[in-house]
Amino acid sequence: MANDYGYLPKADPDALPEDLKRRKEIWFEKAYKDDNLFLTLANQPEVLSMFLDWTSFIYTDRSSLDPALVELCRIRLAHRNHCVH
Repeated sequence: MANDYGYLPKADPDALPEDLKRRKEIWFEKAYKDDNLFLTLANQPEVLSMFLDWTSFIYTDRSSLDPALVELCRIRLAHRNHCVH
């Protein structure tokens, strides 16, 4: 695991199906080197899939949202939720 932080149980990265292992590598390459969110959501693969589909929409040119606005929303949410990261 990338780090020991996190409050919810995480899926065992060695027990992930091959398709999720591949998606985790893409996550590391294109998003974060931290696996907490990915492995927490991997406990429910359907939820992980919906989340990855949503993020791939928001962070690509398919979305008409301004990237600066998206980042501002992320910072505000993290602050309001007392995010430790």
